[in-house]
Amino acid sequence: MAVGGVARVRVGAAVGRARRVALAAAGLALTLAVGLAAGEVYLRVTPPGDLAQYLGAAGPQAGPFRPDPRYGAQYRSLDALAADNPGRLDPFRPLFGDPSPPRVWAFFGSSFAQAPGMLADTTREHVPRRTTFHLGKNEIVPVRLAQAEFLLDAGLPVERVIVVVIPLDGYSFALHGLDQVRVTAGGGLAYEPRLPSVGAGLVRESRLALKGWTQTGLHLNRPGYATRQLNTRFDGAPLTDFTAAFGHFAEALARCRVPATVLLLPNHEQVTRGAGFAFQDAVAPALRQQGYDVCDVRAAFLDYPDKPGLFIPDKHFSPAGNRLLLAALLRHLKATDPRSADLPDPDAVRPAAPLDRGRPGRPTDTARGRQRPARERAGRGRRSGRDGRAPGAGVRP
Repeated sequence: MAVGGVARVRVGAAVGRARRVALAAAGLALTLAVGLAAGEVYLRVTPPGDLAQYLGAAGPQAGPFRPDPRYGAQYRSLDALAADNPGRLDPFRPLFGDPSPPRVWAFFGSSFAQAPGMLADTTREHVPRRTTFHLGKNEIVPVRLAQAEFLLDAGLPVERVIVVVIPLDGYSFALHGLDQVRVTAGGGLAYEPRLPSVGAGLVRESRLALKGWTQTGLHLNRPGYATRQLNTRFDGAPLTDFTAAFGHFAEALARCRVPATVLLLPNHEQVTRGAGFAFQDAVAPALRQQGYDVCDVRAAFLDYPDKPGLFIPDKHFSPAGNRLLLAALLRHLKATDPRSADLPDPDAVRPAAPLDRGRPGRPTDTARGRQRPARERAGRGRRSGRDGRAPGAGVRP
């Protein structure tokens, strides 16, 4: 074959290969475009929950709320609140407008206050001279305070509001600031994500881009903040938002002339593992400055001998933990509020410590209140060479 013919064949082959590559690239691009378009349509038509919560006011959620400039959300009406808490508000309806209401303690807080067997139920059992109000449902912190304000304005007669606060409540403000809370057209709760400094328009307009952005964690109020840091450092935007929310509620309390106690609870790591109290130390001064009565119960828990016995496996308080908590609250109120003179004796409510369960004035040999066999006790006494008790007896090794 002539040289020119060979050259033409080679050129033709190269052109063919280039054409095939171009067609393959075009096909891939078309497939990608169709896939992205289909994904975009899917996320717009049926957004999953982890995306729907970051659609702001455009989200599909329904609920009982209306927008509020202070808390981000507030209840539309008492009926809307009741519908969102089916059956829970009904027992307390007669209190509204009662000309001679009982003395009511209204509890607001997380599951440490609301869940069955926790503080509200423990108070109902041990403080019969007060009517215990709680709805038994956990809400985000701004909604808890908005709910409390709404009920006061609606006429719930309250002698004292008790707001139960745990360190994890501070973490909720690391996730979402007050200015991120939104109410959808259907009255549900949603959030406005923090947007990137570059590409914000794309994230705002594209559901796919928004989905990817929310997977980075950079859309949060304080990106990278971990729950374990609550014990070592609590400041910046989360503290600012926490303080702002409680500042709004303090204004409502002053308007309604109702005192409020903020009950600062320790967590499992603080009680059993010696973790720090950075969260409590950060919020307590601000709360007191806002006019709250602050009851920090850490000392009662740290001084209790059987610390593991204060918790159940999921790290909520056990019955003993809730009684210890209530006893600390009663002791605080009897020392600070003259109207609390009729409250039960805190020592009668406090659970018997392991060393208190034996005969009066005589500690038992174990942290569980169970006597060791007499032979073992006698043997330990002989080895001690003192009063029949080994050094350190009374605490199980």
